[in-house]
This record gives sequence, C-alpha cells and structure tokens, in this order.
Amino acid sequence: MDDDKDPHSPIETFHDSIDGEHKQKKPESSIAAELKTKKRKALIELRSRLEDSILNYTLIGEKYKASEHLRELQIWGVPLLPSRGLERTDIILKKFLKAKDYNVQNAFEMIANTIMWREDFNVDKLLEETFGPDLDNIGHIQGKDKAGRPLCYQLFETFKEKDTLRKRLGTKESCNEFLRWRIKLMEGCVLKLDFKPGGADSVIQIMDVKNIPRPFLNELFAGSKKYFSILQENYPGIIYRIVIVNVPMWFFAFYTLNMRLMTRKYKVMYVKPSAITETLLKFIDPEHLMAPYGGLGRKGSEFSPDEKATEQKLKGYATDSIEIPTADVGMTVYWDLTVTGNDVSYKEEFVPEDEGSYNVLVSKGIQIGRMTSNSFHVSEPGKILITLANPSSKNRKIFYRYKIKPFVPMHNLPITD
Repeated sequence: MDDDKDPHSPIETFHDSIDGEHKQKKPESSIAAELKTKKRKALIELRSRLEDSILNYTLIGEKYKASEHLRELQIWGVPLLPSRGLERTDIILKKFLKAKDYNVQNAFEMIANTIMWREDFNVDKLLEETFGPDLDNIGHIQGKDKAGRPLCYQLFETFKEKDTLRKRLGTKESCNEFLRWRIKLMEGCVLKLDFKPGGADSVIQIMDVKNIPRPFLNELFAGSKKYFSILQENYPGIIYRIVIVNVPMWFFAFYTLNMRLMTRKYKVMYVKPSAITETLLKFIDPEHLMAPYGGLGRKGSEFSPDEKATEQKLKGYATDSIEIPTADVGMTVYWDLTVTGNDVSYKEEFVPEDEGSYNVLVSKGIQIGRMTSNSFHVSEPGKILITLANPSSKNRKIFYRYKIKPFVPMHNLPITD
C-alpha cells in the first residue's frame, strides 16, 4: 500500500526525483509560446516608448532637434512613428529588438544612437558623394539570392597595385574616405530592400580577396574593425550573410580568427577558388550571379535576370551536347552558358540542315572557365550544336539559355542625338 512506502527509501527518492524533473521540464511548444509572448510584449512596449519619445522630441539629443529632416524620423526610408500603423515600421523595430535580445531599453537606446550616428556621419548625403572610378569599379549591387536578398559585391583585386593601396589606405584621411565609400555601398543596398512581410529585408555581401597582397589585407582588416562595428551598431539585421571568395590557404592561417572576432554576429562563409561557382549556386540562381563567379549575370547582356536558364547534368567522364534549332533564316541566335567546375572543354558550331553545306565553328575552348556568351547570324536552316566534355569523375551542372531575334542591319538602326 502507498501508506507503507518509506519516504526515505533510496528507490522512492529516486522515483520522486525523476517525477519532479518531468514535472519541471516544459514542452518545446510551451517554450516557443513563451518566447513568442516575450517578443510580442517587447514590441508593444518599444512601440509605446518610441511613440512618446518622438512626439515629445526626447528620443535624440538637443543638437539634433533643429535638423529639419529629423522632424519626421526615419531609418532606412521607413517612418519610425508607430501610430502610423506601418508593417514596415514593426519590421525595423524587430531588428533592433533582436539585436538586443528583446531588451526594450537597450533596443530603444540603439535606435536613438543610430539616428544620431546617421546625422553625425551625414549618411543622407553619402549617395551624392563621389569617390573616384577606382572605388566605383570595385563595388557592385547586382542580382539577388533565391530568397530575393540583394547581392553586394566588394572586389578588392584592384588593391594589388601598390599605388592604389597607398592612395586609398595610406593615410588616416584616405582610410576614412574608404570607410565612407563602404557605408555608401551599404546604403545603396538598403535602397533595394522593401521591409515588407515576406519581402527582402537583408542583403548578402560577397567580398573577393583574389590576388590581394598581405600588406593590403593588414590595412583592410584594420579598417574593417570599424566598418563591422558600424554595421553591428547601426544596421542590425541588414546583413544576412557574408561570403569571402577566392580565399588563399595562407588566409586561413593568418586572418580567420580576426574575421571571426569582427563578424561574430554574422554568418560568414570562406570559399576557395575551385569551389566558388558550386558554392554560390546553392543559394543564388545562375541568372543573378555575376559572370566572373560562374553565373550568367553581366552588364550589357541580351538577357534579363528574369529569363530563366535550363539546367542540365553532365556526368563524370562524359560528353553531352545542347541543340538550338534555327529553322528561320535572317535571325540571330544569342546564348549564355556556364558550367560548375572549370575543367570542362567545349565546342560551339552551326550545323546546317543541308548535308551539302559545311559546319561553321563558332567557338572552341579547352576550358569553359566561368561563363561563355555568344551569338550567330542564321543564313540557312540548321542548328547550333554545343558539345561539352567532362574530363573529371565529378558530375557537373550546365546552365544555359538562348533566344532568337530578327537581325537588324546597322544602317536600319534609328539615329539618336
């Protein structure tokens, strides 16, 4: 009987202990519900505090209150006044709350500090500033990942030249200018975000350190400490992922620890040269990935990013082909082609329908490299035949697209002033 149980028995004590643990342990669904409630309460409280401080003009310091453009407070083009009822405002507030682990006071102070920093740094004027063609050519905002996030490229290969290195990182003033250029690039990315439910509210940064000499990396990392500090303090949740490509082996020995310390709040990927295309295509469609990295995206292309490519598998040690029928004479065929891996050989030729005509070699390469783009004017019915050979045991992926357009002679093109 239960009345006969010895409460001091080791067996009974053990079972009581286990029962107590089961009673104390909360189901995962309960923990998730509590967390959701905590987040909701934090958002409601932050809304209230922000509303009062904006209406009473107590959010920011005295020296900022006279600034005309701060009368309607905004961050990243989104009004901060909660009573406007904008979903975009809530998305911004959630980013600051998440950065501070849903501590309302800390998130509130972070918002105020961000507004004042933007005024001190004169961020709103940054997009009008010019920094010279050498910097303009290394920063690109082009394409988006599979979730719609903008892709921001920083291509640092130009700094392998010592003169450029001295010009841009040789003095304190030039380092500050380089920092302002990087923040300008970030602001350009922010303009691509809509901050709507289900929309894009963060970006992916791709940093290329190809052929970068070690002296520049020392300077770059010294400057990057301040850069990443600014991002963490004033752009919470804006960077979804940082991808560093063309990473040499010595980079891992000397700089990985420093990068981890600087970017500890971000997802960071390090990609060696041989794995760039295969890695980036896991989360970026080929139409949106820049051509130097194995994608089909390039400026001046006949194709838009919305024109989808066809994917085809190329098995190890195999040869395969792509056929583009060209039955209509007087048309021009355009095509883009890329392959994962850089060891695939290829040949592009026009094969006429008439067996008495000769094949026309359009292009031939030992290695396809990152991407090939070509065109051919059709003077007789036939087909474009693209043959690819994979010399390795590893399977490859082929991405290609094509279009056929009427040929317009140069003398028929309209004359513009």
